[in-house]
Order: sequence, then structure tokens, then C-alpha cells
Amino acid sequence: MTRPILPLAILLVLMALLPGAAQSAPNYQLSRMELESVMEDLIVWLPGEWNSFPQIELERTVKMPEEGEHDHWHRTFARITAPQIGDVVFYGQINIGGRNGEIVPGSQVLYKAWIDEVRGVVVINGQGPAEPEKYRDLHRHPDLWSQVRMRDANAVRCDFVWRRDGEHIVAVLDGKNEATRKSGPGTCSYVSERTGKEFFADAEWVLTPELLWLYDINTMGGRAFIGREDRTHVRLYRSRDYTCKVADAAGRRTLQAYDRGFFADVKAKDGSQLQLRLLRADYPAADRFGLDDRLRLTIRVPDDNNGVAVATADAAPLAARIRTEDRARGIGVSCELNSR
Repeated sequence: MTRPILPLAILLVLMALLPGAAQSAPNYQLSRMELESVMEDLIVWLPGEWNSFPQIELERTVKMPEEGEHDHWHRTFARITAPQIGDVVFYGQINIGGRNGEIVPGSQVLYKAWIDEVRGVVVINGQGPAEPEKYRDLHRHPDLWSQVRMRDANAVRCDFVWRRDGEHIVAVLDGKNEATRKSGPGTCSYVSERTGKEFFADAEWVLTPELLWLYDINTMGGRAFIGREDRTHVRLYRSRDYTCKVADAAGRRTLQAYDRGFFADVKAKDGSQLQLRLLRADYPAADRFGLDDRLRLTIRVPDDNNGVAVATADAAPLAARIRTEDRARGIGVSCELNSR
């Protein structure tokens, strides 16, 4: 699968290099109906589970970035009913290493969305919840939705503004006033009242039904605390649930899996430990020309890079079933796509 084309992002970069760029930003003059369409896509496309392991697999097998591979993020977004915050509200969090990994500190965020007809955009304001420990995995606890609050909604100085860009919807930063827009389109900056230092943010999100590319740079006093020096996007891929049945030396069991980098231990009949992996990703094509989007179920000898496969099944990206076995080691795995 090829990278999304980002003409809006390129335009913003060029504008930032031109004299008077802040005064020459485009005026889209979108209709209310067009903005409602953007909002509807945001509501339908954003919720779900997203995983970056397909990007890591590509980096390990095709080309490694100079700064090294990206972090393994499992990112969740859910629309929640929270009228105390707004009409359209999302909750998001990042788990490192997979669905059951630790929550990344500070990654729990409440997102309030609305339409701004004057600017011709859909606006999102994001901020962490007050008492975040109380709201871990909030998407799984609707009983808490009516209680959650933003930490200090009045302190939000940067808007995240969404527009349509071809087949994508794209968001960049925009300050709430001229003072916070001083660094140019797509950025937001101000002096932090808490630290007395200059805060600067530069961000772009690109969303389709299957892909979410995230670029976020935050600095305080000139020192980065969010983002990479190579300024590359984290590529997140929509994850779908599978139920996997395993038979090995440890017995028979059923696992709840997903297709964007699920791992589990399996046991060979000689007592050695192996690993099963379910991964839909862009793999080098059989003819080595380009990439193919495929679903693969593998049994692997584990190592630091998740091991060498000793048994592999290959299937179409949304295959209803996939199965593989290693008869010599007495391991069989069969996975089935969950119906929604």
C-alpha cells in the first residue's frame, strides 16, 4: 500500500517559507454541508483500534529509518457520550507494544469536536482528563462517561482543524488567536504560564478508513519532548479482531487476537517455547516489485526481532479464516475473523 498523498501538507510547508505566509493562507469557504460531511467521516473513521506494527515490520524488512524503528503503538479512539464536555466527544489512549501493554503516560486524551463555519473547518480541542488514573481504558467503562472532565478546558490554546484533502481528511494545528499563530500555518506557540518557557507545537494527522498517519512535534524552551528528530509520521493501521484456536504441548485454548501485530506464546512437544504472530501488513511482493497487502499467520522461533518463521500461512487482507501448523513440533493454529 502506498503512502497517502498530502497536497495540503505540502502547501502548508511552502506557505510557511513565503514572506507574509500567515496573511496568504487559503480561504476554503466550505459550505455547512461540506463541513458536516467532514465531521461525519471523522465520527465514522476515527473510532476503533489502530496499531503501528505493520510500519515496524516494513522498517525491519525493507528500509530502516536513520533514527531507528518507530515505537510500537496500539492506539484506541472511541466516541463517548459526555454532554458535560460537548456534543461530539472522543476518548483516546496509547498502549505501548500492543493492546495489553502499559498505557503511555499522558496519552489519555479527551477530544471535543465541533464545526466552525467562519474558518471553514471542523475543530478538535484535546486535553487529558482530570484524575487520569480513574479513567484508564475509559472506552470500556461507559458508566464513567458522564463523570469525566477535561483537566482545564479553558487552558487549551491550540485548535486542531480538519479539512477534506482528496480522499483523506487532514488536520493541522491552528492557534486560537493571532499571538499563538505567530510561527506560521500548521503550528501553535505560546509562553507557558507554568514553566515560563516557549511552547511550540507542529502537527499533522491524515485519516482514511484504514490508515491514520500522525506527525506531532512538541518542544518546550527549544527542547523536544514529543516527536522524533527525523520528523517522520507514525503510521497506524486499523486493527480487526480475530479468534484464534491453538493446539500445542500446553493443550487446547482460544485466544482473542487482532490482525495488526498480535503475539502469543506457544509450546512445542519438546518443551521449547515458540511464538505465534498474526500480522496484516505491506510485504515485499513475490516478484520483489512493490508491496502487497497480505495477512500472515506464523509460528516463529523468538528473538529480538520476533524470530524466524518455521511455519507460515498467507491470505488475503480480510480473510475470514487462516490456519498454519508445524507438525514436527506439534503446534497448530487456526484464526477466524470476528463478525461485527
